[in-house]
Amino acid sequence: GVARTARRYQQKHKRWISMTTLAGKTAVIVGASGQLNFGSAIARRLAAEGANVVVAARRQEPLEKLAAELGGTAVGCDVTEEAAIERLFATAAEKYGRVDIAVYSAGVHAGTVIAELSAQDLRPTLEVSFIGALLFFKHAAAAMEQGGSVLTISSLTTRLPGPGLAAYSGARAGIDYAIRVAAVEYAQRKVRFNSIAAGLIKTDMTNAFFDVEPIIQGHIDATPAGRMGTLDDLAEAALFLADEQRSGYINGQVLDLAGGQQNGHLPAY
Repeated sequence: GVARTARRYQQKHKRWISMTTLAGKTAVIVGASGQLNFGSAIARRLAAEGANVVVAARRQEPLEKLAAELGGTAVGCDVTEEAAIERLFATAAEKYGRVDIAVYSAGVHAGTVIAELSAQDLRPTLEVSFIGALLFFKHAAAAMEQGGSVLTISSLTTRLPGPGLAAYSGARAGIDYAIRVAAVEYAQRKVRFNSIAAGLIKTDMTNAFFDVEPIIQGHIDATPAGRMGTLDDLAEAALFLADEQRSGYINGQVLDLAGGQQNGHLPAY
């Protein structure tokens, strides 16, 4: 269950302090169907801190495995359907009695240059990364009767332009602005909205990049921290922004998680 998960993670990561500051709170994480991806890493970290976790994505089988590992709940959810998002939060509230944290980590990779784009190319990215995220904000905030924290996972590429990134990064940059609007609109409900602009981190989706040494070395050379980011880095940042005790005065903010690379440039391959 959650207690066993907390002990396991505290033993593995000695720097994590066993405070279980999220005990009794419920976190909903969309985009958690990978073994090694942002959503699953965040779900594990929040569970280790004592939260009830509801993990959601389109692929049910890996969700069930993660939920069983964390003592949480798996809910199939296609974020291109608003009714599915609404059901997700209704299920979380019914199961645990409340929703306090919501993390939107769903996304569609797109790498087409503008000269070759079509409306058909654009729609999947916009449906998931922009429209789906906004509707997630809507239903997450509606479920947070006692206030809460809504996070979205953005990208270093919203800060630094590169070829082929107009759709992918444009959609995420739009949501990075939308969190500022949401922070104003939901101020009276005490719901905070923040985003994490993550650099290149090894996941199921990006694993192939890490097999190409010039790509990784190019990123390291462009990063003042002198290393690549990790899923632990991301999970810690998400915990910080999710927890009212740690970040209750931070709202409408995009947190750069890129080792300082956001101040420079993307490497040219």
